[in-house]
Amino acid sequence: MNEIYNINDWLIKEFQKDELVNTISTLPTLQIDTQIANIYPLVNLDLLDTDITATQILANYRITIVQQRDTKTDITDNKLLTNSNYIDNVSETHSIAHKLINKLLRGYNDLNIEIASQSQLRQLKNWSRNSLDGVQFDLELSIPNEGTIC
Repeated sequence: MNEIYNINDWLIKEFQKDELVNTISTLPTLQIDTQIANIYPLVNLDLLDTDITATQILANYRITIVQQRDTKTDITDNKLLTNSNYIDNVSETHSIAHKLINKLLRGYNDLNIEIASQSQLRQLKNWSRNSLDGVQFDLELSIPNEGTIC
């Protein structure tokens, strides 16, 4: 297996271990919410680009973690967003991202995958066509360049 395959496979396996995650996809970000069979929370891994140096391979991902919003139809004058599960969705999706980032920061993997850079977690509110909430961030991962080829 080559390094890009190894990074992608490792990410998928890490998200599969998370009991909060129901669906993992590898679609372009704009196509995430087009599958009616999705079961949320959903994690999408969009590989944006790669770079090769003498010592490492860099892979840039846009990771989107979303949960579907449920809104109560009761009329309320409460301004604290308690008529929906928005806060629960943000907490849940943030937790999924937090677990992955912590694992990478602490170096708990046999492939020596490390974070080269990461963006802040952007909050997604009532996003896309299925009213999704969650987080999205860019993550640049590095793996030693061992010269492996498929």
